[in-house]
Amino acid sequence: MRTIAIPRLYCGASGQRGAYNRQEVGLARAFAELGCRVLVLYPAVGAHTVETETPAPGVKVLYLPARALRGNAFYKSWQVLLDEKVDAVHLMSDNALAVPGLYRFCRRHGIFLYNVVGVTRSRSDSAAIRLVMDLLGRRNRAVYRRTPTYAKTAAVAGELQAMGVPCAGVLLVGLDTAIIPQVTETRAALRARLGLDPAARYLLFVGRLDPYKRPLDVAGVLAALPADWQAVVIGQGSLTEELRRAMEAAGLDGRWRHIPKLPNEEVQLYYHACDVFLNCNDQEIFGMSLLEAMYAGCTPVARRAPGPDEIIEDGVSGFLVPPAPGDTAALAAAVEKAAADPAMARAAETRIREHFLWRNSAEKALQMLREKGVGTDG
Repeated sequence: MRTIAIPRLYCGASGQRGAYNRQEVGLARAFAELGCRVLVLYPAVGAHTVETETPAPGVKVLYLPARALRGNAFYKSWQVLLDEKVDAVHLMSDNALAVPGLYRFCRRHGIFLYNVVGVTRSRSDSAAIRLVMDLLGRRNRAVYRRTPTYAKTAAVAGELQAMGVPCAGVLLVGLDTAIIPQVTETRAALRARLGLDPAARYLLFVGRLDPYKRPLDVAGVLAALPADWQAVVIGQGSLTEELRRAMEAAGLDGRWRHIPKLPNEEVQLYYHACDVFLNCNDQEIFGMSLLEAMYAGCTPVARRAPGPDEIIEDGVSGFLVPPAPGDTAALAAAVEKAAADPAMARAAETRIREHFLWRNSAEKALQMLREKGVGTDG
């Protein structure tokens, strides 16, 4: 049986125990369903012992002692890869500083490593940090040239090629359907349960209320829409109060609902109850909430960015709007068009089911491993 390890090299909240929609676990489930044994490795900064959980048959999650540097994780040892007889390492590498060290360990011990890259350059607000990280990124690019390296989007594939890194193809981020509840109620029943106006049309925004997500533009879009439109905003962040002031200044106090935090099972209800999902981030690398909304049949309208450009077929499964000054009117016009086309909602759901489930990427990666002669099928 082929054993695959998926280590996380970052210390962000998304990899913590109990976090929702962990990419590594979703992919691991897909590999396991295809007959593999899978280890997911998460850094436990400051820990001295290893903790284990088993979220699905064939999947083992290990929390390993690690150190942290500005969000970068450095495991104290990679011995677990030998102890668990790992055949291949699936590394979501990006700009992680620990990539070269892990590559050297795998090369020394005959473990096959391949990379999946979602970002090629630092997006820090600090010019100094961007410069340092981009210089350090050259070390990772040297590794990419020596291993099969995939991109998460076509845009990143182009960036890799421009940097002289041969790209093995695109391995799309997928949706982990195992954590998404089945919603069978009608939209009318859901709105009654959630206290939403049955006669209104609803715009939905789900995400951090921080500058990079551009949440303040929700006010501009809602103001440009007819009075029968209302908005639901789910999330919190540094711009929470500013968004409230923007809504008040635009006379929209009675047309929006803010929900700072909600269990993810309940967020799913809003995807099914609302008409259009709005993604304002013009630097969106991917967008898991975008995938979830489309899977639920909530038609998306998004600013053009690497993630939405990859996910949405413009005019078929949603609308893409070029970022431009004062483009909230264009976003609002796209929202109206999306809501008026029921076929677009069905196309959005089909788009995710056919192309953006973790099984699709797992099958592609396994085909590569078979061609390379790495491990054996279970």
